[in-house]
Amino acid sequence: MHNKPASGGFSLIEAIFFIVVAGISMAGVIPLYSNVLTNQYKVSTYMQAEYLFLETAESLRAAYAKGAGFANITEANFPSRMAMDLGGTMRFDLLIEVEGMVPGQLPNPCTGQDYAGESYKCVTVTVRKAGSSEVLFRKQMLNADLLN
Repeated sequence: MHNKPASGGFSLIEAIFFIVVAGISMAGVIPLYSNVLTNQYKVSTYMQAEYLFLETAESLRAAYAKGAGFANITEANFPSRMAMDLGGTMRFDLLIEVEGMVPGQLPNPCTGQDYAGESYKCVTVTVRKAGSSEVLFRKQMLNADLLN
C-alpha cells in the first residue's frame, strides 16, 4: 500500500509568496490613502475660507439693499475679524478692505484701469490662517459683483 500525501492545504512556500505579494500591494495603496486624508483637511480648510467670503458678500449685499446704496459699505460697518473659530481645527483672519472711487479718479483700485462711470466701491475680502500671512482665499468685488 502506498501512502498518498494529503492534498488540500497550503504549503509554507505558497503562504510566504502570498504574504510578499500582499505586502507589495499594500505598499502602493497606503501612500494613496494618506494623500486622501491630507487633501481632505486642505479641502475642508478652503471650504471654510470660501464660506467666510460668501457670508461677507451676503452682508455687503444686504447693506446695499437697505436703501443707502454703497454709502453703507465702509470698513467701519464691516470691520476685519481676527482669529475666528468656526468650530474646526483652524482659526481664520477675515480682512475686509473697502476703497471708494468717484468718476474721473484714476486708476481703478480693483482693476487698475480707467473708470469714468458712477461712483463705486471696490471691496477686497481676504481670508487667511490666523496669525499667518498665508492667504487661503482672496477676492475683489465691484458694485456689479455686489449686486449679482
